[in-house]
Amino acid sequence: MKKYLFILFILTTTSAIAQDIKFKYLALNVPDKMEAAQWWHNTLNFNIIKEANEVYVSDAGNNFRIKFFSDPLQKNNYSDVSFDACHIALESDNLSYWEQKILKAGGKYNTPPRHNLIGDAVVDMRDPHGIMIQLIYRVHPYYTHKSGTLRFEHLALNMTQQKDAALWYVEFMGLTIPWSKDPADSTRAVSTYRIPYVGDPGRNMAMEFLSTGPERDYTKLGFGVSYIAFEVKDATTLAKKMISGGAKQISNTEKDANKTLVIKIRCPWGNMLELIEVKKQ
Repeated sequence: MKKYLFILFILTTTSAIAQDIKFKYLALNVPDKMEAAQWWHNTLNFNIIKEANEVYVSDAGNNFRIKFFSDPLQKNNYSDVSFDACHIALESDNLSYWEQKILKAGGKYNTPPRHNLIGDAVVDMRDPHGIMIQLIYRVHPYYTHKSGTLRFEHLALNMTQQKDAALWYVEFMGLTIPWSKDPADSTRAVSTYRIPYVGDPGRNMAMEFLSTGPERDYTKLGFGVSYIAFEVKDATTLAKKMISGGAKQISNTEKDANKTLVIKIRCPWGNMLELIEVKKQ
């Protein structure tokens, strides 16, 4: 065990130094991008950010964003997507306040509120488009944030071979494992192995890798429905490294307007990832 932790520490440290990478946003297709952004602003006090024709919402610390876009030909409601397949976790020191705001604004419960065995309070909810929102109060918060606000904490994904997946994201993308969680702390059977959280070196955001059976329906979705974007220093080099580890490149395009290089790629577990390299002017 000590040997494994030492190897993990070396991989985490060297990868973070070798590649500059930051969680940027989660992209979601919705019927009306401005209406969706306004709901998150009015209900959760998230900031609306407009860049050219793009619409985002961010938490108070601008740690992470959700990008909303509208393509009527693609899936744009997530009510049928399992919470164990994917959800967005928001950490707060006042769950009941945000819980009631979501209900009053047309959201609903996914499962009844609960506490895990270490005292964290959890409320699984959905917005009017079925987007999976998990409200969390941590006894020992992973991140610090301004009292009374919501902070993006993690994006949960169902990953087969979750330990191997976590190590892949460390070795081939330069992410880190800032913390992990004993599955015995949960009141639900969400994993048979210690649950890893995979984050960026700047501690902006993390992904929680669950393993609750064969439910991986989000990997059947295309980039026209949802994907996770990272801002990186060298997209081409990173893409080659990811491909050497078993990822598949979907596209390689350059936007002339702002000289941004964008590469779409799927990890070996099917997650849709976008690498964004902003060219220096």
